[in-house]
Amino acid sequence: MEQEIRRPDYVPRVNDRAASTFSCFMAAAGVTLMTLCLFGAAAGATAWAVAQLFELGNSMMLVLQGLIAIPVLWMTIWVAGRAWYLEKRIVRGQDVDVPVFKLFHYFSKSA
Repeated sequence: MEQEIRRPDYVPRVNDRAASTFSCFMAAAGVTLMTLCLFGAAAGATAWAVAQLFELGNSMMLVLQGLIAIPVLWMTIWVAGRAWYLEKRIVRGQDVDVPVFKLFHYFSKSA
């Protein structure tokens, strides 16, 4: 059985949406802060658990947290750019596209 792509009967015009630059910023900022908090807390807990499991000292735990902070910050920067980019696409009435996993891709003019 093949799956059928369903399209809505009525696609609202761009002017029908009540989205401003401020509302796009707030949505993107909310997603960015949520990403930073959730992944940061998970990474910090992981570093603490590894340090406790292998009986490493507090200084080694801080080193682990510093190392884990690098991918967390990378992910947060990427999510901020992607969220802003998607909010602007939605306001223009465009659909979501395939993500590009480059750090500053969504902050450049080509995005």
